[in-house]
Amino acid sequence: VAQDVKMITAYPENMLPDAEDVEPKTMSIGINNVFEVGCVSQALKIGDNNVIESKAEVGRNVILTSGCIVGACCAVNTCEVIPENTVIYGSECLRRVQTERPQPQTLQLDFLMKILPNYHHLKKTVKASSTPARS
Repeated sequence: VAQDVKMITAYPENMLPDAEDVEPKTMSIGINNVFEVGCVSQALKIGDNNVIESKAEVGRNVILTSGCIVGACCAVNTCEVIPENTVIYGSECLRRVQTERPQPQTLQLDFLMKILPNYHHLKKTVKASSTPARS
């Protein structure tokens, strides 16, 4: 998951968390998904190998299957199941279906696993001694 991503699971509008007969919904997210900077996802079900690009939005009533790409700045706020391998792109949020499944983002993950430790510095804590110091 990228920095500055919003994953929102909230009660439906006009429902209070303590209302009777309202059960919280669980968000289910598959494997090898990429959430790019500034995207917002409220979808309660997301399959595997999807990419939600920068500043894209996926609404609460959308089910994202597998292998889908929601392009930068595209918004999908309909009540629908997005078919597998669908690409949503452009300023008008056009759609097409890829003929092949997209490759998993394992290369990006491997790269981040190698690079991030170089920029993550841990501060070591000083252990307090169990015997008091003599003066």
